[in-house]
Amino acid sequence: MRKLLAGCVCSLLFACAAFAGEGHDHGEEQAAVAPDSPTAPRLVMESTQFELVGTLEGDGLHLFLDDHASNVPVTDASVELEIAGQRIKAEAEADGSYHAAMSQPLPEGEHAVMATILAGDTSDLLTGNLDVHAADAMHPEPTATPSVNGWGFLPWLLGLAVIAVALTVFTLRHDIRARGKKS
Repeated sequence: MRKLLAGCVCSLLFACAAFAGEGHDHGEEQAAVAPDSPTAPRLVMESTQFELVGTLEGDGLHLFLDDHASNVPVTDASVELEIAGQRIKAEAEADGSYHAAMSQPLPEGEHAVMATILAGDTSDLLTGNLDVHAADAMHPEPTATPSVNGWGFLPWLLGLAVIAVALTVFTLRHDIRARGKKS
């Protein structure tokens, strides 16, 4: 019976060691995973001819213009924007994108945007909205997430301990009864 009890205790220890698994670092330093970084306000406008996607970055909008049907970048177009009372001609960048430098930053809120596109013999007028967030909305506080290194495994460990105690009591009672019958 003692061998059975020793086997149960060893099984419990192996189960606890196996459960520790991933995330159990034995005190070693692990790289922290950064939360998803917030994205800058985005602008998406499309028609049957073009798709214009923009990101508000620093002093203006970084724009990508594609042919709507083929999704091929359009790099030789004239792009002009009207937003918050500003009329801005976007300049072509070396990487095929466009940059629309703004004379003044956009205030917080939702802004209607109108884009005039001239590419070869094709012209189009696109409209959309750009929602400019407050600085706090752009950098939210990190939220706590459950971790295996925390107490997430405690209920399992307690359950295994209860099973071990029950097996020990059962084995001892069985051992006592067996000795009583021999006497």
